Amino acid sequence: MNMKPMLRPRPLGVPSLSRTRFWHPASHARSSHLAGATSFNNTTVPSPDAKLSRPPTNPTPPPLSLLALPTLIRSYLVSAVSASPILLTPSLWILSLLAHSKLPFLQVEHNRLLHYIIKKTIYAQFCAGETPPEVQRTATQLKETGYRGIVLNYAKELVFDKAAPAKQTRDDKAKDLEDWKQGLLKTVKLVDSGDYAALKFSGAGPSVVQRLIGKLPPTTAVSQATKEICDYAKDTGIKLLWDAEQNAIQPGIDRWTLDLQREYNRDGVAVLYGTYQAYAISTPQLLAQHLAIAHREGFTLGVKLVRGAYMGSDPRHLFWASKAETDRVHDRIAEALIRKEWNETLSPVEEQDAQKPTFPNVSLVLATHNHESVRKAVAIRQEQSRKGEELIDLSYAQLMGMADDLGTELIVAGNDACAATRAKTELSKTYKYTAWGSVRECLTYLLRRAEENQGSLSRTREGRLALGKEIRRRLLASLRWLDH
Repeated sequence: MNMKPMLRPRPLGVPSLSRTRFWHPASHARSSHLAGATSFNNTTVPSPDAKLSRPPTNPTPPPLSLLALPTLIRSYLVSAVSASPILLTPSLWILSLLAHSKLPFLQVEHNRLLHYIIKKTIYAQFCAGETPPEVQRTATQLKETGYRGIVLNYAKELVFDKAAPAKQTRDDKAKDLEDWKQGLLKTVKLVDSGDYAALKFSGAGPSVVQRLIGKLPPTTAVSQATKEICDYAKDTGIKLLWDAEQNAIQPGIDRWTLDLQREYNRDGVAVLYGTYQAYAISTPQLLAQHLAIAHREGFTLGVKLVRGAYMGSDPRHLFWASKAETDRVHDRIAEALIRKEWNETLSPVEEQDAQKPTFPNVSLVLATHNHESVRKAVAIRQEQSRKGEELIDLSYAQLMGMADDLGTELIVAGNDACAATRAKTELSKTYKYTAWGSVRECLTYLLRRAEENQGSLSRTREGRLALGKEIRRRLLASLRWLDH
């Protein structure tokens, strides 16, 4: 399937998925042709002057028509707050206060009115539910919308002070670990085969966090609990994403997840994925090292690639100096992984240079809301498909409550490709990432979502305009129906 050119091209000279229009192939035959093309990193993509022949009959509704009207309205209101610094700044302050307050009347588990307000607004926008039935309803709704599945995260985690390590008794440690294990087992049992479960080590308690800070191996109890979760996932066809966390414990997490991949990512199949944050200066070298280890030891490296979500809490000197640098690193890493070719950003480790190492087997979850990044990945995959090249296992993921315009467009594009080829394509493997747990447990997760919106006001504004356009379209359609 050729990429569809947008009607209002961006200055980069390449189309944006957020502006692309789609028509359902069952309604009318499409004959697309490109009037011109340009090259990006050896990948042919449509030029700004490319034209798509339009169907002669009524086009079907735009991709956002897949969403229910209440979801559209809530998304619009949340994005309107996120796009306004005047509204977002106090909202962030209130969320932070609620997440960390020790006062009973500000704790949502004790204040029923506060609990109700949060659950019906920002919690409903980003979280799956507090109970298994609520989570399953949310998952069903997302799959009925057209998403391949969900990435479900158990929201409980520990926000810690490195300078003040917690003191715990043996019983406290055992209780924290058991609660964490049971929560994660509930999580993996709530998703279906082919879905993902996202996990965090920090939820296992302060004692586990201290081991991660010290870059120590997991205790026997932690290893046994983790193995029980991984065994269940492997037996049931569920994939596990170990999320990135604060920088103080991330090196320890990287070591633990790599050890797990050594054991479970065999026979060309990735069961476990580590998370790599493109905004971290150390990421290209770290990923290259892990790829070298995977190649040498013969296992598949599972990579979840993100830009990063801890800029508000981690030291600034660890990140690239600008967003443009982060974008460049992210996209060049993604290209190297998709093509299974080293490049100037993701290059082999020094001791392997002379050996010209073969690129190892890799599975990728491209977790981004950036339209340009997705467009580039799609273009590369289409080029590979046309040439009959081997394709890596690739999934796209966006956070529930964000980037709905991108997610629904990928769904429609995937459906079009399936109709054209009568086979599943990589474009249809689109997932929504969401958290579950009590409102109290999800407050830290919700705070990070709000901070991410603060750092991407232009993208939030663009999404809000798309949502508003779809709401207006439906209202006008309703008025026309009433006129008849």
